Amino acid sequence: MSEIYALSDDALTPPQTIFSQIDEILRCGVKLVQYRSKLAVRDEALIRSLIGLCEDYGAKLIINDDTTLAKKLGAHGVHIGKDDGETAQVREFLGADKIIGVSCYADLARAQKAEAQGASYVAFGSLRRSKTKPDAPLCPDALVQEAQKSLNLPIAVIGGINLENLDEILAIKPDYIAMVEAIYRPASITQNLANLKEKMDEYI
Repeated sequence: MSEIYALSDDALTPPQTIFSQIDEILRCGVKLVQYRSKLAVRDEALIRSLIGLCEDYGAKLIINDDTTLAKKLGAHGVHIGKDDGETAQVREFLGADKIIGVSCYADLARAQKAEAQGASYVAFGSLRRSKTKPDAPLCPDALVQEAQKSLNLPIAVIGGINLENLDEILAIKPDYIAMVEAIYRPASITQNLANLKEKMDEYI
């Protein structure tokens, strides 16, 4: 069964409210959260509090892009893109027990290399047009299905996924469905997640 992978966002989860928002996400049963921020200066005390909050719920906090910060703060893992170093180097730096997610876009060869170098999961996207990253190239659903046949690690999908197109995404049967805006809009976090989970439960 697919699981929801919730991402933070500088606009949708500003520093003043992110703690209470992540707490609400965790109360709804989400077990994987990514702290994704493009701010020049990160509030390390805030991130530490989010790591502790996730631990209180038996969940994991992944930091996007910043391997050094993830290690410094004791995050549960890191998610890296094409400009964030080789997976093997990140694995050596963080150690065997940390989660390493790798963005593979629409590149199956990159995913295969990431698996060989010790990735914990790989992510494909953008599956649909995304307001968060409107210029991101699209990844065909068929490529995700091809990856499922050739990889032996969990697969996440991301990009423009919401309640309206969730049926199409669930049909691909990814391990993780990463979402940003659909978590926070159009209703409360609790209501949005309830609606998403209701649809997901139909695919059990």
